[in-house]
Amino acid sequence: MRKRFVKVVLFGALTFAATTSFISCKDYDDDIKRIDNEIGQINQSLTDLKTAIGNNGVKSVSYDAATGTLTIVDSNDKSVSCKIAQKLPNYTIEIKDGKVILKKDGTEVSSATLPTAEVGESFDPTKLTINAAGEILYNSVKTNVTIPKATSSIAAIKKDGVIIGYTVTDNGESSNFYIQDALPLTSLVFVPEAYLSGVEAMRATNLTYDKWTVKSQTVTEKGEIWNAPLSPASNSHITPDMVAYYHVNPVGVTMKQISKLVLSADDKEFVGTRATGFNIANIDLEKCSITNGILKVVFNGNSEAIQKIDASKITVMNLQATVEVNGGTKVVNSDYAAIYKSVLKKFVLANAKDAGVHKAHLYGADNARSLVGKAEDAINAEPLCEVAYNNKEGIDLSKYVETHYTEWTDTDPMKQIGTGDKTIANDKLADYGLKLVYSLSDYYVGDNKTLQSSFFANLKGSVLTAKVGDITEDPIAAVGRMPLVRVELQNAANGEVVNVGWIKVKITRGDVAGTDYPKACGDLKLKCTPETYNLLFDEMNVNIYQKLGLTKEDFHAIYELKSSSTNASGQKIATLKTGEYGEVVELNDADPNVETVCLAWTVTSADQVNAVNNNNGKLIATATYVPKNDKSRADVTITFTATVKTPSASFDTGSKNSEYWYNNMNNIRMNTVVPGVTPNDCSFSVNVDNVFEGNKPSFKLNNEVSDDFKLDKISYQYIFSDKNNNVKVQGNDGATYTLTVAANGKELYANGTSLVAKIVGNNVEYQQTAAAKAILNISAHDVAPFTAILDMVLTNECSMRLPMTDGQFNAEFLRPVNVFANTGKYFVDATDEGYTVKMLDLVYLTDWRDYKFAKGTSASGVEYDGTGYYTYYGVESIVADIANITTNMNGNNIETKKLFEVTNKIVISQANSTVVGDYGTITYKNNGNNVQAFKVKIPVIVTYKWGTVKTAVYMDVKSTEGN
Repeated sequence: MRKRFVKVVLFGALTFAATTSFISCKDYDDDIKRIDNEIGQINQSLTDLKTAIGNNGVKSVSYDAATGTLTIVDSNDKSVSCKIAQKLPNYTIEIKDGKVILKKDGTEVSSATLPTAEVGESFDPTKLTINAAGEILYNSVKTNVTIPKATSSIAAIKKDGVIIGYTVTDNGESSNFYIQDALPLTSLVFVPEAYLSGVEAMRATNLTYDKWTVKSQTVTEKGEIWNAPLSPASNSHITPDMVAYYHVNPVGVTMKQISKLVLSADDKEFVGTRATGFNIANIDLEKCSITNGILKVVFNGNSEAIQKIDASKITVMNLQATVEVNGGTKVVNSDYAAIYKSVLKKFVLANAKDAGVHKAHLYGADNARSLVGKAEDAINAEPLCEVAYNNKEGIDLSKYVETHYTEWTDTDPMKQIGTGDKTIANDKLADYGLKLVYSLSDYYVGDNKTLQSSFFANLKGSVLTAKVGDITEDPIAAVGRMPLVRVELQNAANGEVVNVGWIKVKITRGDVAGTDYPKACGDLKLKCTPETYNLLFDEMNVNIYQKLGLTKEDFHAIYELKSSSTNASGQKIATLKTGEYGEVVELNDADPNVETVCLAWTVTSADQVNAVNNNNGKLIATATYVPKNDKSRADVTITFTATVKTPSASFDTGSKNSEYWYNNMNNIRMNTVVPGVTPNDCSFSVNVDNVFEGNKPSFKLNNEVSDDFKLDKISYQYIFSDKNNNVKVQGNDGATYTLTVAANGKELYANGTSLVAKIVGNNVEYQQTAAAKAILNISAHDVAPFTAILDMVLTNECSMRLPMTDGQFNAEFLRPVNVFANTGKYFVDATDEGYTVKMLDLVYLTDWRDYKFAKGTSASGVEYDGTGYYTYYGVESIVADIANITTNMNGNNIETKKLFEVTNKIVISQANSTVVGDYGTITYKNNGNNVQAFKVKIPVIVTYKWGTVKTAVYMDVKSTEGN
């Protein structure tokens, strides 16, 4: 129905101009400073002021630029003020031809098209607001026009030259205030109560109930008893006036300008013929009202003519308001809405504060309860709410009550509309002919029959305050009492009781502030032994007892240490918060009548290490004193804090023997034993100590440390760093290996199971697993040797680690043997017995020093005899990989084309490949035709103690002899 209304008003072009003048907190020169936002004449914020006034019209809004005082006179002639900024510079917003235009001193600053399709009278300047960024919004949508550097402003909104309201923005929070009846009513929009087949609708209701009556109000420990209808027969009825609600536009319209309201009704067909119409009696304007921009229309009619909910037709109506305008009148029509009849029953009072999806009913109100109709139900239960004894405003119990019911069709048989309970808000009860009545319900407690309600509580309407007898000023003796209030849902016309429930209220001290004493214990040098910090008697007296205004006796009578255990001495151990450290115990003095209860916080060495590893060294422990019984008091906490200062060390100056270090003193090199040097066995075990001066590392401390970390208590060891974990390396077997380090740091693995290297004592020992050999031999010693990261680990006598700033370094594992191809060697086709070449004429070997496996002279000029290296390095074989020989014969790619794929008549074979020191020969034979010259590439694999190394020999094959 609303869509149709919008279509009606969206005609023509925007022909009027609306102007908004306002002053902003900051202009372009940014020369206005913020002042505080305290209220002058009233103790509330601008937001509170707006909440109190709502959308009800005000009579005036004024602003004193010199003092920054904003004054509002509300509809009841009450003047209230608050402080905003002073001397706000002048701006103007003009709405014209569908655009919003920002001007300063009459000059346009910026403009943009309004973000709305509304034109004509439907345009509402009261929807203009300004946000924290100074952006101007219409109906919460940005207009793309911004006030320069504005965070606060006051805007006078004008339409057709008339001020209709103000937008006040304070720190980005906007509040709108509308002048009463500044403009005439322009539109009415129906507020739906329900939807009937998708159509906005309201209800004509009939209420049925069975009344409750008093059975006994004799004051006992169990309280009063009412006769609750156990088998409802719906013997009582209420047929209230019908009520419809409409939004008025503009906000600020009052009933003063409306001279007549008329509702007209009709039956609209789904199918079938036209039905008899629903007639509405004249509307009594005295019963109608406008609150917060909502028009309430109360009316009667022949409800029996309203179409039933299951009929093929629906009854619809619209509202016509006659408005006095400029000495004349005009009629404003609402959109159409449907009306249907329903029956409301099964009324029950419920707890409005209950957080459940289906809110609990008040005690004694529900006939599903065993104590229905009995105050005893509430007396036995926990209090529903609390009020402080000195709270003069009291507690409004209406905020804890709402009315539930079920809705049914006016048909035979009746069918429930919806599922479960529905709710009537308290401010709508009168629409249904209902009201709530609150009364004290007395009962006594104890053998002395202490009255809980009439003696300790006052009740005015729904507001309860505490008292003691006739004493209402500071009634401290009421604390702990629990008065009972009976809530009656009544027929407003005759006082019959529709439902009864009870609310028990506890009178408390109110919210008594606790305190938190931060006990800063300073820095703690990491140590092997526990450290204890004491909360001393003066701290407890000054920062706890005195601050709370309590004696020691009072404090410990009210509070107790939150604890679930004791130590061997019977002292309470405080329950700490999750993630805190150490143990706090309560130290009771031997003379409890005089001395002070203190606390002691102890952190162990494990706590210290845990804080370093997980909390940047921050230690914290919170001892909490909780109220024993008076839950209105907040907790008292003592928060111990300390910071663990971790020691640090580094290599002493000159400790690294610089000639043993490479790559800016970050790398060391590891190799097999030099031939002829003890133990002369080609072993691969290197003592890391040898790279330090004196063949042992030395260290220095970088900061002050506890005695436990003095260097004379420190030992060292080498481990593989965890930075090696998940590093991927290539092997010369074509595989990719992932490195991992054992938990103790002493073993380095490939792919989780193949040991690559281990540390024994101070020696790093390379291993002879297949994976270790493949990784070692991927690169020559002077190209990119396999490298692992080592850590120097320093620990003290209690196994705490002394961190090093430079303890990590790289270990390069040098490949022991290299193989290279000789040049100038060739085959000749068609020689007798084939053409044979010695393997050691095709390739030569060197070790990690570049010494050849022959007699020679080193790059440094040293003569050596390397003929024994074949035996020393355990060279088992030098093998030509016959199957993978490739050729350029017939124009093929020598790098990829296999010889056997080109011809099977040329045979290359090897003999005696494992004869140490000789390694046999390789022979070329052609069993086919004459051939011209071509080339072959022969892969060669050398197998030795530490794995295999590979090369390839390129050889010419000369053409057939004599051809």
